[in-house]
Amino acid sequence: MTSVVRIARNARVAQIVDADATIKGIVQSLLSYQVAGAEFSDSAKSGAWDGTSTFFEWATGKFPAGFTKPVTTELSKKGYNVQLIQKPLPEPLGPVMPAIDPFGYTPEYDYQLKCVNALIREGQGIFQVATGGGKSRICNIAVSRIRRPTLFLTTRGVLMYQMKRAFEAAMKYQADNGDHYWKGRQVGVIGDGEWNPRKSVTVGMVQTLAMRLKEPDRSKPRAEQAKQARIREQTLKYLALVEFVVLEEAHEVGGDSYYRILDVCKNARYRMALTATPFMRDDQESNMRLLACTGPVLIKVSEKMLIDRGVLARPYFRYHHVGYSPDRAGIDDLKELTIGSTRLGRGTGWQRAYKLGVIYNEQRNRVIVDEAVRAASMGLPVMILVLQKNHGRLLEKRLQKAGVRSSFVFGESKRDTRQQALNNLRDGKIQALIGSTIMDVGVDVPAVGCVILAGGGKAEVALRQRIGRGLRAKKNGPNVAFVVDFIDTANNHLRKHSIERLAIVQNTPGFSENIIYSPADFEFYKLGVAAA
Repeated sequence: MTSVVRIARNARVAQIVDADATIKGIVQSLLSYQVAGAEFSDSAKSGAWDGTSTFFEWATGKFPAGFTKPVTTELSKKGYNVQLIQKPLPEPLGPVMPAIDPFGYTPEYDYQLKCVNALIREGQGIFQVATGGGKSRICNIAVSRIRRPTLFLTTRGVLMYQMKRAFEAAMKYQADNGDHYWKGRQVGVIGDGEWNPRKSVTVGMVQTLAMRLKEPDRSKPRAEQAKQARIREQTLKYLALVEFVVLEEAHEVGGDSYYRILDVCKNARYRMALTATPFMRDDQESNMRLLACTGPVLIKVSEKMLIDRGVLARPYFRYHHVGYSPDRAGIDDLKELTIGSTRLGRGTGWQRAYKLGVIYNEQRNRVIVDEAVRAASMGLPVMILVLQKNHGRLLEKRLQKAGVRSSFVFGESKRDTRQQALNNLRDGKIQALIGSTIMDVGVDVPAVGCVILAGGGKAEVALRQRIGRGLRAKKNGPNVAFVVDFIDTANNHLRKHSIERLAIVQNTPGFSENIIYSPADFEFYKLGVAAA
């Protein structure tokens, strides 16, 4: 006879009811992880601790509700009949296919509605959607479909305001087209110095909410403690009202702040995590926290699927092997006084190697300018992505000297300045836009024809976002994008990072099919790209 296991759950916590030691052992093993750095602790060194911890409470049988599905699956594999005890999910209050914009629903974008339907069916989960797949639109459809108090969470102010504008546009479109529910409603803001939550939809910063949830500091005067307590209570009261939480860039959820916020959203039965790259943290605990908060991946929308459907442009990659020769003119021009010797060896430390081998490498910078000049001559809008301000400033001067109309935007640039530069690229007022890491997320990028990855680095999340800057579907001409990157050979650190970036592209279906190495060249004319 098959043993029955009962699991009771709410929005936050699940609990195995009347489980024996065997069942508890299965769940504890599943929810255990290796603690990062545990091998350096005294207890681990003495053999008193094996370095593992767990999300499972043995005494009570409790665990975070996000693990309910994997726990159920694991127990079923072991031959148990699992029965879930839970209240039905709150009924969605909006139309099945809300008309949030004039684009409607088309076959190539059918995955967007499938994501929302899966959320309504399961209540919570991760939606792994490749960059360019329309995560913000999926979010907007879900908000309009569920139509319950919603909190959109992010760690970046630029994303918070981008989604505020997206929600407002969808509200206005629906209200203008006869959906009176949204008429007069506004989007609340928590963050950037604002505390203005709204009952329908609020966008919020994780950092702000985490700070407001802190316990009063007992070292402070009583009046200050009382103020902190009032702020905490006000925040808890609001979060208890939230029924739907959206986690943007959810690969960042592993941090403690996200976890604490989600833990007090006790009525948020709907939880949607949106990311192109889940489980990208370096330690097991952080990756498991994402599961604990939101549940497992429900739908995966890959780059290849979007490329094959024409939702994204088909990318073509060209890698240049480059050595090193010092860009003395650039060093002098930018008055770089910290360089000293310009010698770069294979064993040179990372920070110095980056400065010499990437920013002030004459060979590398010449290739960047040459590729940008050629792409601009063919009428392809160019985006050059750098990591450091001096590199962007140097390249801007070189491009302008080469006759390419260009602009550089960086971290201190105001949001309006960034958007104006993007508009100028879209409208042909400039031919090339140089951007720092602020271009990785939260910007409305026009149809870029050529992306030059000038900044190096190795982070997979950032690499996919930067490649994605060029993958927006092209309305005029062939739906292709050209991506230029480098294999840096003069230093061990730079070479290692280059190879890691290349491996990511080689192992991504939709990317890997079209890789060439200089001196092999892009076949512009075969792809329908001709000189302007």
